[in-house]
Amino acid sequence: MAHNFRYDIHPSYGFLLLFLEKLPEVYSSSGDVIYSDRNELKRFTIKDCDLVVKSFRPPHIINRIVYTFFRPSKAKRSYLHAVELIKRGVETPFPVAYIEEYRGGLLYHSYYISFYSGFSRNMREFWFTPEIGNRTPVLKAFAGFTAKLHEKGVLHTDYSAGNILFEETDGTVLFTLVDVNRMHFGKVGEEEGYRNFARLWLPDETYKVIAREYAKIRNYDEEHAVERICYYKDKFMQKRN
Repeated sequence: MAHNFRYDIHPSYGFLLLFLEKLPEVYSSSGDVIYSDRNELKRFTIKDCDLVVKSFRPPHIINRIVYTFFRPSKAKRSYLHAVELIKRGVETPFPVAYIEEYRGGLLYHSYYISFYSGFSRNMREFWFTPEIGNRTPVLKAFAGFTAKLHEKGVLHTDYSAGNILFEETDGTVLFTLVDVNRMHFGKVGEEEGYRNFARLWLPDETYKVIAREYAKIRNYDEEHAVERICYYKDKFMQKRN
């Protein structure tokens, strides 16, 4: 079966072209696995660049047709969205390239390559590790980060706890977004902003802290924000139970 590859590489990283061209052939036998589930993440060090390669599992036949003719692949979307995020001043691991592998004329496999993020924490710990101590400063900083995202016209439509990484440094909390293939860019209205918090799977008390701070920053009514954010959270959780 005929294979061919398409890719795009950031102009600053043309020196990694040889690595990219060989990647689909050597991926399975090289790199260090850092996450493996539906898709897989591997870490590579190439020419002093600390890289992460996200390998998207081959789509089923219908989606192979869709991603070939009608929609960009997940890897391509990840790359283009990361470029747009950086342009808008939003932190995300720097995008290096994407690769698409085609078999029989249809998309078969795709890879997104970015720099490795040194951020070791994510928002999941506020659900699974309740004993982490005073959570309020991080939760308020997260609300501020989300408000700025929305004000910049960025809506991460898979805004789940595992896709939001953070670090605390000298009393400052910094955030970065990962898994960015599902995003919309454009005006984010009040109700849409509230709905965006639904996938976090956090305890009720943390939602209330986030909601009040988010409302304060965006000049919304705080109690209304608590009510709407908790409403969308409950609705989402009911669907998943």
